[in-house]
Amino acid sequence: MKARRLFSIKTKFVLISACIVALFSLTWGGQMIREEKAHLSQNLEGQGRLLLTSLKGPIINTMILGEMGLVPGLLDNYVEEVVKNPSFPTVYAFITDENGRVVTHNRTEYCGKYYNDPLTRAALAGDGFQSAIAADGCGNVLDMALPLRIAGKSWGALRVGFSMTPAEEKFEAFRMRIVMFSVLLFLACTVILYVVGRAMSRPLEQLARAMAHIELGAFNAKPLPPRRDEIGLLQESFQHMLERLRHSERERENALNHLIQNEKMATIGKIVAGVAHEINNPLAAISACVYKVEEKLPPESGNLMDILKAGMLRIQTIVHQLTDFSRVGSLDLQYVPSDQFFREAAAFAVMAQKRPDGDLIALDQCQPPVMLHIDKGKMHQVLLNLLVNATAASPEAGSVELRATLCEGGYRLTVRDRGAGIPDQDRERIFDIFYTTKPAGAGSGIGLAVCKSIVDLHRGSIEVASRQGETVFSVTIPLHAGGDALPVARQCRRGIPL
Repeated sequence: MKARRLFSIKTKFVLISACIVALFSLTWGGQMIREEKAHLSQNLEGQGRLLLTSLKGPIINTMILGEMGLVPGLLDNYVEEVVKNPSFPTVYAFITDENGRVVTHNRTEYCGKYYNDPLTRAALAGDGFQSAIAADGCGNVLDMALPLRIAGKSWGALRVGFSMTPAEEKFEAFRMRIVMFSVLLFLACTVILYVVGRAMSRPLEQLARAMAHIELGAFNAKPLPPRRDEIGLLQESFQHMLERLRHSERERENALNHLIQNEKMATIGKIVAGVAHEINNPLAAISACVYKVEEKLPPESGNLMDILKAGMLRIQTIVHQLTDFSRVGSLDLQYVPSDQFFREAAAFAVMAQKRPDGDLIALDQCQPPVMLHIDKGKMHQVLLNLLVNATAASPEAGSVELRATLCEGGYRLTVRDRGAGIPDQDRERIFDIFYTTKPAGAGSGIGLAVCKSIVDLHRGSIEVASRQGETVFSVTIPLHAGGDALPVARQCRRGIPL
């Protein structure tokens, strides 16, 4: 059943990263907005303080002179100058006396009015600037008050109201820019993180697809691009796992094939033993009768008797092979030095050729000699069978090669001939019982089956490679249980008998 996947690693990575980017954007944007708002307010208040401070001295002097009756009406000029100053968004400006009565105002209807609000009282009673934000019909106003005090005497207060609309418009424009920038930053980072997440998850998806496409028994996966990171380490572990599975599958198939082959050979062996026994008895009687009849026949019948004897000999040979096949099931294991075994095998090879024009090449390349744990008689039977077949397959004056080598974990014997080769369609079946490539009457199809059974009992392998003009049979026998190719002298010191 396919697992339900709610969120992939890529999706989780993008979501978590996007949340982090969004949190950063909100925090950074909010901080920038707060700082800009405070900056605009402080800037407006600072400019207002500068303006009011610059007017404090002239206004006090004018009020003193006015009290003396020297320059009446000059205060109106200061108020008008403040209101018409293009650098300041002034809403109102007025001057009160020490009692809070409006002496001059940009709006004449407020002249003579008394102000008793907290800002005015604080300005008249204190020495420093006073400010507050008040609502006006046109928006918020920064209301600032400066005490007009000199030498401890209060002459009143200067009140100016600055419109905050321009500052608020600047602040709103800045806030929109920050919001737009934060949104664009969030989108850009999300896209980048998506690309990064996709690049990071793609190798995992490829590995998952490779795992999903593995078929039972095949354990083959498409090679993935090499990487030098944790994902690459995971890919290597996956490949190693596949290799172990392939090795285990091969071992399982080999064990199963050995089991099937052994059961088949055991069943055939029982049948063959019974058939050989049933044939031997009447064959012995027929042989006795033939020899008695031969004594009474005239000489001119000798040709017929020779044909009859040859047929009986052929039957005896087949029965003998069947008997050998039925007795393969057990081994008489002993330790044999490889050089001694090879010399005896080479001697068998010379006898197997049976023709003077043949050429035998015997090469013992297993040096130094090792100790073999084998049934020497049955292994000689295997080599004799292979050498006889190689001699029969070789052309006249053709050579047969017997070679011994040491391969990884085993002792290998190869028999090479220069014959016509074995067709591909026959190569897979030549070790089957009763299967032969020879003409009718020339082979029984038992010899190679016996060879394979003997080699299998030694837990070895027999293989064939053939092409036009050359056939090579390779028999590999594993070394003793220790698995080491120890020289004979060393094995003697370990107590292994020679």
